[in-house]
Amino acid sequence: QGSRLEPSLHGPRPRSPAAAAAAMEAAAMAARPDDELAGPLGRYGRRSRSCRVIGPADLATAEALLGDPFSAAVLCAVPRRIGVGGGASGSGSPGRLLHLPLEDALAVLEADLLEALQAAQHYALDAACVPNEFLLELLEAAVSNVGNRDGWDEMMCRRIADTWRTRPTRRRNAAGSRDPTNIWLDDKLLQVGRAAELCGGEELHLPIFGHAAYGDAPALAALHADVRARVGRGEGLVVKPRHGANSRYVFLWPPTGDRPASAAAAEVEAATEGGREEAVLESVKRALEGWDVSWDRECWQLSQVPRGVVVQPLYAIAVSACESGGPRSRAAPLELKVQVLFGEVVGGTLNTHPADLWVTRRGDVQVWNQEDLLARGHTRCRKIDKCYGKHIPAAALQTLVRVLQAHWPLIRGTSERLTRGAQLDELRVDWLLGDDRWGPRIGELTYMGAGSRMSPPLSRRLSRAYAAAHLSRLGRLAVVQADCAEEVLAARGSSLWPVGVLDRARQGHGRGQFAEAPPGAPSDAPTDRVARPRRHRHKKK
Repeated sequence: QGSRLEPSLHGPRPRSPAAAAAAMEAAAMAARPDDELAGPLGRYGRRSRSCRVIGPADLATAEALLGDPFSAAVLCAVPRRIGVGGGASGSGSPGRLLHLPLEDALAVLEADLLEALQAAQHYALDAACVPNEFLLELLEAAVSNVGNRDGWDEMMCRRIADTWRTRPTRRRNAAGSRDPTNIWLDDKLLQVGRAAELCGGEELHLPIFGHAAYGDAPALAALHADVRARVGRGEGLVVKPRHGANSRYVFLWPPTGDRPASAAAAEVEAATEGGREEAVLESVKRALEGWDVSWDRECWQLSQVPRGVVVQPLYAIAVSACESGGPRSRAAPLELKVQVLFGEVVGGTLNTHPADLWVTRRGDVQVWNQEDLLARGHTRCRKIDKCYGKHIPAAALQTLVRVLQAHWPLIRGTSERLTRGAQLDELRVDWLLGDDRWGPRIGELTYMGAGSRMSPPLSRRLSRAYAAAHLSRLGRLAVVQADCAEEVLAARGSSLWPVGVLDRARQGHGRGQFAEAPPGAPSDAPTDRVARPRRHRHKKK
């Protein structure tokens, strides 16, 4: 395998003369002495190493567009140097609005992803995040340029399935119980204190007004008394389950007299007699006792979180309910989902309008051309459109730019510090923005977060960079820079980034479309096999 540019996961395939020449070059590289291939990152085994090529324009285009110098660094143990970008050291301030063509914007994204790929070489990774043999096969398939298996959503779904598959054999502590190493990432209560601990005691989340575990009557009575007092003072509240995900059983209660900010809260208030106070108490009960079928499709760690309820202050609402959305429309705060790979921020999307823009590593806002995205396989999510509208309001975009200009170093630095402190390979940090009272605050942390809201061009590159980082860290992959664009086209099957038709295929939206549950998992838990989408057939009249 070390003498081939492509891992032989799917059997031999015919090659073009150009690809055969590239394979001969890789074979010559593999035949060199280990001392010649050894660099500052250590030695790589020749049999387990395969090569992936990046184009010269990946870095030069980003440098020309952003106007920032890119430092040179050795990315892997090969006798070539490449520049890695991201604009971390650039002189420009964050918050610039960009309207780059899609190809240019993707070049900037690829340069940002190379930062994470470089950082992975010496990254201190928690043992629970080291991929097993099943995940290694998944990672190799993501960079194999065979089929449409390189989406971030599919990567996360299969990783989630692996948590159920390996749960009986997970590490055990001295008492003999399962090791709760990463369970805190899915616990809406524990992650607040844990995040503050990793950042030197600084409070990053919204404060916890109160909480109660299922079956703890004294704690629940104290929580009810505190909720009554806060509703009486006209405070806005958020009631959510400690053990939940996917915004299920989350109730947004604005100050008394205003309309409920979420459809769930409006439904409770309509069904409850006795005014706002009784409605909020009813939402506490529903969040405490509620369970959604989608939670069984999440990772095994979520199933280990104790059932409970958490009450926090309501963050400022920046996105109003869509008037044409009907009963599904809802209001929401401005929430930026920042994605971190191996301790390096690579970008972020908005929770309410993920297809409208992308926040780069340096804090600039790339506004997408929708026609360009559609040509690359993007499909709009009607559910999100009905909830928040098709496009971000102008006022919300102005708020985003203003917050990035003032607080992007804090947002990026804190996100990277959290990920490195927890020694995670990836983490999504959801930041709430635009509230003058609270400032930027973390809404929640998400490990193995869904990528179904991410456009396919971004999803593919994020997944490939994640896979390449793991494989290169383990010495199973080497990334080299091509001398010219023709060399990338000649070695198309070995390109790190998707090329041609691989970069235009459509990808599915939802998570959890699985055929059957793994042994021992709940009936609705995910598996490693994704079902094909159904085709609608029109009956003949």
